[in-house]
Amino acid sequence: MLPTRPPSADLAHSYRTGGQWNDRPIGYYLTRAARMYPDAVAVVDGERRVTFAEIDRDATRVAAALHARGVTSDDVVSFQLPNCVEAVVVFQAVMKLGAVANPIVPIYRSRELRFILGQSRAKVAFVPAELRGVDVDAMYRDLADDLPALELVVSLAGWDDLLDRVTDEMISDLLSRTAPSADEVCLLLYTSGTTADPKGALHSHNTLVYENSSMIEWFGLNETDVIFNPSPVTHVTGVNCALVLPFLLGTSVVLQQTWDPAVALSHIVDEHCSFMIFSTPFLRGLLDEAESAQVSTPSIRYIVCGGADVPDTLTAAATTRLGTVVRMYGATEGPSVTTADRWDSSAVRQKSDGRPIAPTEVIVSNGAGGVGEILWRGPDTFLGYLDPTLNDDAFTDDGFFRTGDLGRFDSDGAIHVVGRIKDIINRSGEKISAHDVENHLGAHPSVIEVAVVAGPDSHTGERGCAFVVTRDRRDLTLDEVHRFLVDRDIAVQKIPESIFVVDSLPKTVSGKVQKFALRNWTRDRAAVPAQMAAMTFAASHER
Repeated sequence: MLPTRPPSADLAHSYRTGGQWNDRPIGYYLTRAARMYPDAVAVVDGERRVTFAEIDRDATRVAAALHARGVTSDDVVSFQLPNCVEAVVVFQAVMKLGAVANPIVPIYRSRELRFILGQSRAKVAFVPAELRGVDVDAMYRDLADDLPALELVVSLAGWDDLLDRVTDEMISDLLSRTAPSADEVCLLLYTSGTTADPKGALHSHNTLVYENSSMIEWFGLNETDVIFNPSPVTHVTGVNCALVLPFLLGTSVVLQQTWDPAVALSHIVDEHCSFMIFSTPFLRGLLDEAESAQVSTPSIRYIVCGGADVPDTLTAAATTRLGTVVRMYGATEGPSVTTADRWDSSAVRQKSDGRPIAPTEVIVSNGAGGVGEILWRGPDTFLGYLDPTLNDDAFTDDGFFRTGDLGRFDSDGAIHVVGRIKDIINRSGEKISAHDVENHLGAHPSVIEVAVVAGPDSHTGERGCAFVVTRDRRDLTLDEVHRFLVDRDIAVQKIPESIFVVDSLPKTVSGKVQKFALRNWTRDRAAVPAQMAAMTFAASHER
């Protein structure tokens, strides 16, 4: 059994009596949709259109194959797949089996994979043969000696062979199993890394089903809606929008594997997509494309935007051009904590991070001048981290999750996220540990000191800005840093976009680097023309 930190008995009872936890496992909803709408399209993946009955059939066969290999409810099944039909099938197969799904984001490479697969003791991994120019098969083979628990790696190149080997007897054996309890852990999802190593968050069937049910109720979704999902299906947004929500609704999800605003606009128009959740860069790209092409999107009812800073002007312009845009605040540990709807004022929709989604409770703790740390607890709050030693710091005694984010409530009861206690970079919704990047860049033979902070970026929300002191004041180019970090097998998205070679770092009397001074400098520099920027620090190379 995986270690969990469930809510108190009183809270769990209130979630059940309030109807938030209905004690139905996720697999129930695919079975129901396949029975009620067998020929309806469940997934659109490029030219492929796959029905609920076909998803159910293939998920059953994959689950039977895993069951025959000895995979049980205590086992973790990882998958590092792009947005494709097979990812949906694998996830649903794991739900049928009652095992634990572990989606791994595509950007992770050997270092992160060794940690995640090792800590989770994953028994099976599903991978593409190639992903973004990387030979994934070879990468996993190279890791095999370090991962004794990993018994099977399934490449999509052998997908048909996997399905063809399943017999009626294997399926019968699978179906004779008792359905999993909705309180059991079904999802192990690693955060993008607010610490040096990513943290594995545990969710149950009940927390995930409620999360998606709350979206259905809040936004008034039904079977006539069409979901558009360009977010990775291995990220919490994609898990919900592509792998769970369509099956609760009995409606289609349109997948996009590689982000391209023109392709996205075409999907939305051609498939009449009406609901989507994604981060700022997706919204900005879609708006720019719609304005450039002079294309309208009358099918859109809601675009929910979160994960990175969302400029007020962007939400206002996108609402006018595309359809109602609302902001959302949440995390892997609790995907939808606050948001707004079309009946809220424009100030709440466009200038705040929304209202709490009851019965989730949101408080601001130890506030000074109304600003303090944001804490929450609710029916979709995760059940703790896989590493139980992290939980004491993550939760209060009465079950509130300590977010590390700073915020305040306004007079409308809406939350405004104003900063973070944690030292992270929020790049397009992906949380990147500055400490992790500093550890790697500090290993460069020419680097004496390094400090990495978040700087503003008009496209990704934030960018990594590295300030380095070099030996003999030698030059250090962005290309050189990029090559050095790639060779250390860290995710490309963690590599800083800006490098500043400086004579010294600002420090306190005790020698601690004053990162706020570096962050303020990057903000000030972005706010004025480059030629007028106060060059407090001697900048060398910036992309």
